[in-house]
Amino acid sequence: MNIKEIELTNIKGIQNEIFPLNLIPNKPSIFVAPNGFGKSSIGIGFDSLKPKKIELDEKSYFENNDSNRPELKITITENGTEQTLIANDTQNTINDVFDVFVINSQVVSKATSQRYGGRTITRSSLEIEPTIFVPRIPNKVHFNYSISAEKKDFGSNGKLLERIENILYNPQVQRLIAHEINLDKFGQVKIGKYISDYKTSINQLSGTSESIKRQVNDNPIESILDCDEFIKLRDIVKSFGFANASTDFECNLVAIQIISTYHKTGKTQYRKACNYIYYSEYKDEITRMISDFNTTRFRIVPKEDKKKGLMVNWPKAHQMSNGQRDILSFVTLMMKSRSSFQKENCILIIDEVFDYLDDANLVSFQYFITNMIEEMQSQNRNFFPIVMTHLDPNYFNHFCFNKHKLKIRYLKEQQAKASQRILNLIYNRENPLIKANVDKYFFHFHPNQIDISTDFETLGLNKSWGNSQKFLNKIYREMTKYINGQEKYDPIAVCFALRKVIEMKVYKLIKGQAEKDKFLDINGTKKKLNYSQLIGIDVPEIFFLLGIIYNTSLHLYVGQDISQPLAQKLNNLTIRNLITEVCT
Repeated sequence: MNIKEIELTNIKGIQNEIFPLNLIPNKPSIFVAPNGFGKSSIGIGFDSLKPKKIELDEKSYFENNDSNRPELKITITENGTEQTLIANDTQNTINDVFDVFVINSQVVSKATSQRYGGRTITRSSLEIEPTIFVPRIPNKVHFNYSISAEKKDFGSNGKLLERIENILYNPQVQRLIAHEINLDKFGQVKIGKYISDYKTSINQLSGTSESIKRQVNDNPIESILDCDEFIKLRDIVKSFGFANASTDFECNLVAIQIISTYHKTGKTQYRKACNYIYYSEYKDEITRMISDFNTTRFRIVPKEDKKKGLMVNWPKAHQMSNGQRDILSFVTLMMKSRSSFQKENCILIIDEVFDYLDDANLVSFQYFITNMIEEMQSQNRNFFPIVMTHLDPNYFNHFCFNKHKLKIRYLKEQQAKASQRILNLIYNRENPLIKANVDKYFFHFHPNQIDISTDFETLGLNKSWGNSQKFLNKIYREMTKYINGQEKYDPIAVCFALRKVIEMKVYKLIKGQAEKDKFLDINGTKKKLNYSQLIGIDVPEIFFLLGIIYNTSLHLYVGQDISQPLAQKLNNLTIRNLITEVCT
């Protein structure tokens, strides 16, 4: 299954948008768009999905008008067929196919009012919403198990039985039994006789416990092998390698006790006891995870509330650093999402939680997402992890997901595109025929011009650009389009032009010819600016700030195009104003 497209109508800042995506399951996808575009509207749309319809809060209708009724559509493709799932006021067919979980900022502003001397004073504070993991805490139910009762019921050789609480109360064991075994079958007469006959055969043996074990190990009682369901249960127990259940005979005795406990406890109570085991495991896992990532001075642990369930109350936002808050919020919500995913198809949306995550915490982010992808793959499920961000996706490409290749999706398609001719020049910049000259006269400022049109023609490049003045004219024309606010321009040409303008202006500030020549010989704009400062030139701070553009790597492999991420930066209003100030 692939997600072909997502369509939003009347949700927060989006009146109607169709996003062609072609998302592939079990691959992390990055949705990139500038701030203010409406990324959070997508998160709100998915977060507002209820089992039977979509329900927005009053602040999330388009233009704050609740007559603008919301709708969310997901178009999926599978085995050559296409289907559109819809959530609106009257239906939610998305819920029929997908489990959805949204991770977003949990920080809210809350106001408290107090009266002093007849006046009401209101104070506001930033708080983190409590995280509710389990809305209803299951009853604490135990199995009806007693080793003395089991020994008595077994018969004369009940002494062979050992306590099995470590197995009975193991959540992994019970989860696998529930998935693989129908314990009700052991109430059938035929299967019950297999077990009864097996117990009778053991009770006919004499000697100490150890001698009887040796007898059975040397001469197994094979009649029990005809009971397939019993052997499946025995093999499940054996697969865990418990010290008190290592041989087939020991595992047979454990299986007999499990069956006996099931019937004594009763089907309903047995299921409730298992649910409490799973709940306890989940609570312990949450406690451990928070402890591992908690670098605050506070003791943060999940607590049980009779009305709200298992929850974590966080310190106030100002009592933690932004990074501490973000990573704790992220890991706990990731755990909550994992437990909420039950369907074959799952969508996880992470709505821009990376503003303050440092490199170490980004490793944690990668670890959780990668583990969940691999867990879903092992279960043959379709998992769509989606990260929404305004950050340069190259940051993620360089840092995260080496094993699971990122799928980058630009929600706002940029009209700005690099021409193929300028890309071809970059692809060939390392060619020995032109390398020295293009680095010196084309990729950076030089007061002199050069004509290597013949070399350009030999390499199949635009011959006229072999004249460095004509190339300069080209990139300046693109810079003019950009400054004038035209949507269609060449972002890589703008990068070239900005480099040249900044380097030219600094070059003109240098007085001595020897220093000018050294400036020209230095590789890299930033290094040139640093050198200029060392020799006493007052380099404007704005020249350094624009490094976000001119430091863009123009060492590209054939086929690589950085137009989209570069245009994302260039279309930022602040960046545009800075470049306009420098270049006009």
